[in-house]
Amino acid sequence: MAGSERRTDSARPEIDYTAWDRLPRAAEEIHDYLERLLAEASITEHSVIARPKSIASFQEKVLRKGYTDPPRQVTDTVAVRLIMYSRTDLERAAELVRERFSVSEEPEPAQHKPDSHRGYESAHLVITGERPGQEHDWLLPGGALTRYFADFGGLEIQIRTIAAHAWAEFEHARRYKSAAYEAISAADREEVDRLFGLAADARAALDAAFVRIEEVLAAPPSSLELRAEDAEDETETGDGQEQAADPVDGSEHLPEDLLDAPSLRTLLAERFPEDTAGSAAGVDFAVDLLRAAGITRRGLLERELSAVDSAQVRRLMDVKTPVTRVRRLDDELLALYGEEYIADTEDIGRSTRRGNQLRWRYDRLRGKVTLGRRSVRYQLFGADCPASVRALRIPAQRAVREVARILAERSGADGVLRDGAISAADDLPVGARSRPVRLADGSQLWIATALSRRASERLLASLLEDAHGADLVVLRDGERFLSAS
Repeated sequence: MAGSERRTDSARPEIDYTAWDRLPRAAEEIHDYLERLLAEASITEHSVIARPKSIASFQEKVLRKGYTDPPRQVTDTVAVRLIMYSRTDLERAAELVRERFSVSEEPEPAQHKPDSHRGYESAHLVITGERPGQEHDWLLPGGALTRYFADFGGLEIQIRTIAAHAWAEFEHARRYKSAAYEAISAADREEVDRLFGLAADARAALDAAFVRIEEVLAAPPSSLELRAEDAEDETETGDGQEQAADPVDGSEHLPEDLLDAPSLRTLLAERFPEDTAGSAAGVDFAVDLLRAAGITRRGLLERELSAVDSAQVRRLMDVKTPVTRVRRLDDELLALYGEEYIADTEDIGRSTRRGNQLRWRYDRLRGKVTLGRRSVRYQLFGADCPASVRALRIPAQRAVREVARILAERSGADGVLRDGAISAADDLPVGARSRPVRLADGSQLWIATALSRRASERLLASLLEDAHGADLVVLRDGERFLSAS
């Protein structure tokens, strides 16, 4: 077997070096794998460098360390160095590696260096293969990397920032491997060590400054939380924003364009023709994402996406390797709905860290995407809906107030109270911008108006879920959206 060993008369292990014919390809495969892994999380690396250890270097290490089982004990026969722009990206890259691969050890060489060598800082992870449950098409069956994991004890991944890399490269050339450093006097070596220490402190300050820059870029303090569509759809000056009712009774106004995998695949091909189609499982995953976001019909998805500048989102995501159409859709939904989308979809799929990865990706979009204005309107139908409101096209906030009023008058105000959003007294937080709604018995409800459309929809869903036996249906842009349970 490649990578196996035989014992000679001197008890020195004899290595089967035919495995080295495959090592360059194994290095290429792990290089491509890690580039894809980072791209999926929208992490831009400075560089990914993968290299196989030469036979001479391997032999030297085996002799120096006295290894008795070299293929298993030498864990950097293939090694990778990831150079990241900041410590934030370093930590995220390390998290991705831990999620994706089985990590046998995480050596910390910096802990064993004297203070004069304190500038060295890298994360080291030794991986032994993919963790169970990963997508199978990432690691080629029978490929060089698969065989490497079977034949060797590990593959080392070293992750450092670009600032730490500059320090380490200079230190390696001028001190660690330098004949000149060894030739100068002890006093001069002490001076060089002191200057390297100062450079290390400067490197740490540079890394801290880079992190702060990324924090500002990820969450610009001057950006407004109120997006363009909120400004049009949610801000109300009075109840006069309703539009004339359509001449329908609600039952005939329900288009049959329910989103399923085939229809979504067609829509994605039309919207993202330059990107790859992806797998059937990926499209099913996208259907689940849309359902979690409250989008079950093609017409609604098309209207929602019409507010997104695909080219702008693509530029901000800055993905260097090809991604699927499902990933493009995921990015655009993230641009549309932000933190609410993360909360709604972070537990969907097989990744245990989807929520973190969505937050990292949202760092690229938050406060930077210009969304087109969309006029989304809601209609109420059903026997419990008063004629004065039935079929009116109203904004989401108005729909919340009307549904709360209808259900409170039907079953009592206590059933519609919601912490921070609906109260029987004028005691909601100032930021909620509460508004009174008078009930038929003369009492009042105080209902928040500082709600995004998505927050309003969640409140509507909560109210109707508890409205047992009520006959009340909510349409969104002419499509059946919610109904009482």
